[in-house]
Amino acid sequence: MKRPNWFTSRFEVINAVLIALVSLTTAFSVWRTNVVGSDAADASRQGLIDAVKNQAYENENYRKAYEEAGFAYQYAVKEAEVNALEDASSAEIRDRGVNIRQYLLPNMQLMGQPLTTDEKYRNADGTYDLEKRLDDMRSENTDPVDPSLSFKRADSLFSQQRWLVIGSILLAVSLFWLALAEVSREGLRTIEFVIGLAVYLIGVLWFLGVEVIFFLVRRGGA
Repeated sequence: MKRPNWFTSRFEVINAVLIALVSLTTAFSVWRTNVVGSDAADASRQGLIDAVKNQAYENENYRKAYEEAGFAYQYAVKEAEVNALEDASSAEIRDRGVNIRQYLLPNMQLMGQPLTTDEKYRNADGTYDLEKRLDDMRSENTDPVDPSLSFKRADSLFSQQRWLVIGSILLAVSLFWLALAEVSREGLRTIEFVIGLAVYLIGVLWFLGVEVIFFLVRRGGA
């Protein structure tokens, strides 16, 4: 009796359809894994950008604070000089001190503000509290960025990518067994078909499980 060809064989048709389905699923799994990896790289890069922004902002705060401190120091020195001139016995020297206080000191005070104009930055010994000034400058940042959030997201996505790779491997293994069932002898092909189908279902469940778990983890951590 002539053996039916692959088109009329129910088993071969089912196996061929399943091979096509596994191929599509594997392609989707690889694509999704690459997308997650790309998102992880983007999150990591954003974390680096945020860290650089924070450091640049902090450097600018220090630069500005020490610039103000330099002007405040010059103001304090000149103010002490004016006080000494005003206490002199010579009227001419006192007039000189008055002129400096009236015309020069206000400009120097403006250049050193707010250290020279706000008493909260003045210590009891006459020095300036730069740490307090730096804290106030940091608090003026109305839109701070936290690079740790981006790095945390990147770590989560990289971890998800590694677990998704396992799912892709399972799908590739199932494709191997199904392809083997297509060319094997009739006695082995059923076993190979069952193995391929079982591995495929495990791979799909693994893939869906990883997606759901990491979605819930990131949603819970948001």
